[in-house]
Amino acid sequence: MLRRLFSRPTQKARPSQGFMQPFSGGELLDTPRRQQMVKMLWDATSLTQRVFDEYLLEPICRYAELVQLLPASESHHHAYQGGMLDHALEMACYGLRLRQRHLLPPGAKPEDQSSAGELWSAAVIHGALMHDVAKTLVDVEIHLEDGTEWRLWHGTIPAPYRVRYRSGREYHLHSAINPLLCERVLGAKVLDWMMTQPKLFALFMYTIAGHTDRGGIIAELIHQADRASVAKALGGDPVQALSAPVESIQRKLAEGLRYMVKEQFKLNKKGEVAWLTEEALWLVSPRAINELKAHLYAQGVKSIPGDLNRLYGELQSHGLIEEVTEGKSVWKCEIVEGDWKQSFNMIKVPPTLIWGVEDKPEPFRGRITIKGEGAVSADQPPSEAEIKTKSESDTETKTQGGDMPPTQPMNIQSPSQADTTNDNLDDDIMALFPEVNSEPGRVLDQGQSGVATEQESSDKPNSSTSAKNVGSRPKSSDQEANNTSDLGERFWQWLKVGVADHSIVINDTKAPIHTVEGTYFLVSPGIFKRFSTKELGDEEQWKAVQKRFQKLGLHIRTQGQNIHNVSVEGPNKTRLLKGYLIKDPREVSQRIPPDNWVLTLLKSQEKKDETYE
Repeated sequence: MLRRLFSRPTQKARPSQGFMQPFSGGELLDTPRRQQMVKMLWDATSLTQRVFDEYLLEPICRYAELVQLLPASESHHHAYQGGMLDHALEMACYGLRLRQRHLLPPGAKPEDQSSAGELWSAAVIHGALMHDVAKTLVDVEIHLEDGTEWRLWHGTIPAPYRVRYRSGREYHLHSAINPLLCERVLGAKVLDWMMTQPKLFALFMYTIAGHTDRGGIIAELIHQADRASVAKALGGDPVQALSAPVESIQRKLAEGLRYMVKEQFKLNKKGEVAWLTEEALWLVSPRAINELKAHLYAQGVKSIPGDLNRLYGELQSHGLIEEVTEGKSVWKCEIVEGDWKQSFNMIKVPPTLIWGVEDKPEPFRGRITIKGEGAVSADQPPSEAEIKTKSESDTETKTQGGDMPPTQPMNIQSPSQADTTNDNLDDDIMALFPEVNSEPGRVLDQGQSGVATEQESSDKPNSSTSAKNVGSRPKSSDQEANNTSDLGERFWQWLKVGVADHSIVINDTKAPIHTVEGTYFLVSPGIFKRFSTKELGDEEQWKAVQKRFQKLGLHIRTQGQNIHNVSVEGPNKTRLLKGYLIKDPREVSQRIPPDNWVLTLLKSQEKKDETYE
């Protein structure tokens, strides 16, 4: 069974009824599921232990300490204690898996992709942490036991607290405010690192600030990871969400809306479905959406959800329509023009989606009054009874009631007790990172006092262990050499330790090891030259090492040949690699990384084969 990432928290004084005790980042991550997700991130990167601790694990801990047990939403996805932290970690796992399908930076030379690739991977994890973090500022109010309101730009919550959702909150404001908390979560060291790649820094900032049209590949990966996590939380299929092209359905819906509004719908006419004001385009629901569906189906677009709720969710997730409240997309509006008055259920579309920056048509000369939240499927007007407007209701609530009670009761419990999921990580996430098991020397561990890097640990109390004792070598190469004088055995032990502690990079542009057809492919002579240089101090001995390795019989022979060929599809050309395929990849590691999709094993091998036998 996987050992704990963090030691168990000490007992703390129980807060007043209705208030929650703040926990350290280590304590909040001390649940089996969260430990497993952090371990997945370690397994899916090629960073050294020190770099992972400082640039990924510490920001994750700071993020956990900032969001505490806040839910990710009031009534939509991850609407439970700790939901925001779970959502961010799920997104990081999904996003990192998606990143493995891309050669990053896009269009760069192979040597640049090799040197900067891990920074781009880290940026995906950082983006998962930052994409919704300002919800803690704009969506909720945090009140301490003494009655004061705490805002997170002052720092982490210092005392027992309770949370309520703001009424009349602005649902898109958090994207604009996310960068305010960037330094607090990521830290100056991470931002300095990211700034070494100015293009990446720009894409990252555009993404977390909500300018996804300028966020490029980072915005795509974060958006699709978000969709997958939300799909899982709402009972959908996250793996299917990951496999779908991120832009396709968004583009089809947007183009369909533009066509219907410009070519089919008549604006601001009685009996029609489209009404344009200075601030928004209002479409009668569900009539306008049903006509949009019919148009797209007629165009052969079959990927549009048939269920109206799901279609509204799709439009909302892509920012094509605006929310009324969390997860709700239909507004109740009253339209008045002269003596004519009618109430409709409507959806709200940003005018720039239809007309861009060009001149819009003349706006409606009458008046559209928002009456609150509408029904998804009803197209009939409401009863004649007077309905208070949303602003009036909000004003009355504040004048009458003082502090609103929490939206739902929250039991006070430690994070380890509050794990709302099974101890084992979700099957769908596990499927993305197959064979992630606890291995000797790969244990995640953390002192309860917080995160410390290896160099800092001696200076901090209660931090005698490093932030993550993952992949520490059980023996140095010199110690292994004492066990056997055979170069083949020494090479094999060096290989296994290097894969375990990430000192040997896998599936990168100039990596000496790749995964092909479910097993490891050792690039020859590169991997043997590297061993000879690092461990023997003499690159010229690589042929002797290769010969002794072949004698072990751990590789696949095909038609009497030892060497296999793979083609590499690069951005500009295709090249050939030669090397060995390992018979049983689990002899190297229990977790086998996904195949490198740019490599293809060639079935016909060259007749001449350097075997040195």
